[in-house]
Amino acid sequence: MKRMRVLQIVSGLSIEGPSGGSGRFVIELAHALDQARFEPLVAAIWDYHTGFEQKWRERLFAAGVRNVIAAGWDEAAPYRSCVRSLQALQGRSDFAADILHSHGEFTDLAAIYLRRPLRARRIIRTVHSALEWSKRPFYGRLFANLCYPLAFDREVAVSQRATDNLNRRLLARLRRRQAQCIHNALNFRRFDDLRAQADRAAQRAALGLPAGAPVIGTVGRLVAVKGYRYLLAAMPLVLTRQPEIHLVIVGDGVEGPALQAQAQTLGIADRVHFTGARADVEALLAIMDLFVSTSLVEGLPTVVLESMAARVPVIVSEIPGNLELVTNGETGTVTPTADPPTLAMAITAALAEPDRIRGLAAAAYHQIRARFSIEAVADQYAALYCELLNTPRE
Repeated sequence: MKRMRVLQIVSGLSIEGPSGGSGRFVIELAHALDQARFEPLVAAIWDYHTGFEQKWRERLFAAGVRNVIAAGWDEAAPYRSCVRSLQALQGRSDFAADILHSHGEFTDLAAIYLRRPLRARRIIRTVHSALEWSKRPFYGRLFANLCYPLAFDREVAVSQRATDNLNRRLLARLRRRQAQCIHNALNFRRFDDLRAQADRAAQRAALGLPAGAPVIGTVGRLVAVKGYRYLLAAMPLVLTRQPEIHLVIVGDGVEGPALQAQAQTLGIADRVHFTGARADVEALLAIMDLFVSTSLVEGLPTVVLESMAARVPVIVSEIPGNLELVTNGETGTVTPTADPPTLAMAITAALAEPDRIRGLAAAAYHQIRARFSIEAVADQYAALYCELLNTPRE
């Protein structure tokens, strides 16, 4: 039987940089699809020149997943970068596919444009955020409300809130086009294998952390929507009750210089460790006593899932994406969004009761292991692909 060709389209393969959680998900999904039935392909729109891309390309090739990066990203000429990537991909007949599956804002437009030159029978998109085109709201209203319900054969969202947003659109309701919720997912083996060999002491020493100091941490792009300024604002209050604590911030982004300046102004620079973009996030999670997410908007946050998979207790902001993962007092702690004093109280209370928060972390791990494995989610996408092409699942 001929295999179904499915081309996953993502902005880039710099998982440690701009591509983030959606890029990681695309790679995991391509790995998890049954290659006896599907031929997975991956197309990255841009090379962000971070130095991480080649590693991920090699991992995909090693798993039998052909992949391509269309063009280089030029920060000074974004529209030219878009045109170059589309021109490069439209000529790649070797990446023609039965289904084009988009995972981002510009990649949605790319999927529509590439449908004919890549001879796709169906195109679908997965929405990874509860707020699309946050930097260009007009585009979000135009494309998401008026274009996508007509252009795409199916729309998927990674959280129930994002799905509900899609289903409220007038044109989608008039056309009776219901979006489908398929959650983000993880390859839990990444964390199970790490747990058996983690050397917390060596990792902490490498970051200059005192051996016995409590460590809280966070991971993500250093951008305003992640709310890191509120975490930094909470730190002086935390230090009055936990004077030995250290904060590790993993990631890179445009807000980096401003956040480092804020730490200096608050007089806490010696307790805040900015690691930059790192390829060993799993190992860094293993050194944390507590993970804190202060995001203002999320779809279904991969990094919170990763922290729970690593059995790290979590504190998260009270936004819809987080609330689909964390139940306050049962699998973690939920705090009001953008509220440094309350966040500081939650951090100090958590660190004062290590047995309690370890119990929450254990409960969180068992809950997400049952619901968010990449194998289960890959099966859901496989069923969707077969439905779209009217092909038997077996």
